[in-house]
Amino acid sequence: MTDQDVADRDAAPRRSGPLRVVTLVVLAVASLVLVVAALTALVPGSSLLGAQGSPAVVVVWGPPLLLLGLVVTAGAWLLRRARRTVPATVVAAVATVATLALAGAVGAVVAATVGAGGSVDPLRAVALPGPPAAEPDARPVYLTTPEGEDLHLSVLRPRGSTPAPVFVWVHGGGWRTGSELDRTPDLRRLADEGWLVVSVGYTLTRPGRPTWDVAGPQVACALSHVAEHAAEQGGDARRLVIGGDSAGGQLALSVGYGAAAGTQTAACASPVPVPVPRAIATLYPAVDLADTHRNGRGAQEFAVGYTGGVPAQVPERYRAVSATDALTPAAPPTLLIVPARDRLVPPSGADGFVDAARAAGVPVERVDVPFADHAFDTGPDGSLGHQAAFSVLGRWAGDQVGLAR
Repeated sequence: MTDQDVADRDAAPRRSGPLRVVTLVVLAVASLVLVVAALTALVPGSSLLGAQGSPAVVVVWGPPLLLLGLVVTAGAWLLRRARRTVPATVVAAVATVATLALAGAVGAVVAATVGAGGSVDPLRAVALPGPPAAEPDARPVYLTTPEGEDLHLSVLRPRGSTPAPVFVWVHGGGWRTGSELDRTPDLRRLADEGWLVVSVGYTLTRPGRPTWDVAGPQVACALSHVAEHAAEQGGDARRLVIGGDSAGGQLALSVGYGAAAGTQTAACASPVPVPVPRAIATLYPAVDLADTHRNGRGAQEFAVGYTGGVPAQVPERYRAVSATDALTPAAPPTLLIVPARDRLVPPSGADGFVDAARAAGVPVERVDVPFADHAFDTGPDGSLGHQAAFSVLGRWAGDQVGLAR
């Protein structure tokens, strides 16, 4: 061996030393991110990642963070193997624990989804692709209000054989925001699975104008309109499911149960009575608005805007929009997808509702989504929460009308 070879051999550890230090620092920072994410996931009510980021840490960012954790953990243990120092050992151990915690949280959501008949594509959950471009096939006016407001339907025609079952969607937004166009990419997927999908617009609340007695009859009018014209669009109104999220879920339940009981009025005259849906499929609905007002964080302004007062002031209005109070043995099968950590519409309302529905003999399926808050499915297209919500909802609704998957 020459003198130069010896010199190069001796210089190699000196050159690799700074590189290992930099690598260790990078891994330590990544491990800290994983620890914060894991703590946010495991501690209910934690806000370590802010008001927006904390509720999304598992249902949106869980799979990408888990992938990061696997990479960081492998790198940390390889570094520790090459350089047995206390810092390298600590980083490797911390990364391992944080990654295992995130794996448990993500695994719980996946297990709940698959257990309820849904599915998760891990590649989409990691990549978080943007929503596909989607436009409705038609936007007819189904009602003009006395104030001159045109209310629209968003129609997405089915792909495949017809006549197709009909899925009527009622949008959320606290009764004061949103439109029939909100969920177009999601509803397009349902249409591609074989549904005729119709999303309903309705009058929104504004200061001094509650709509507790307006929105429901408008949705009922839309149901009659859809039933009357479904065949023209390739649909079979005899196999109709109504669904909605949050405020839209409340309206879907209230109107669907009222139709089943024969008590639901409509905001328009129609040759077709308000149809009784074959089933009702909802995401985090306000089934008991009085309970939501009492226990929901930030829900009071929505409830008061919708009803015109607090429960003590207008108790009859809260009863009129309560799914629990509308229950009868004639109510159709019902699905509730409930975020386990919903702060706006706490699960306590669903607890009482499910007990009352089962006591009345109404078939109810409740799916609890761990680590999820209100609107957990409205993150990036393909997120874990998004896939959980719509794969379960689509599977369950399809089963009610015999739609082959």
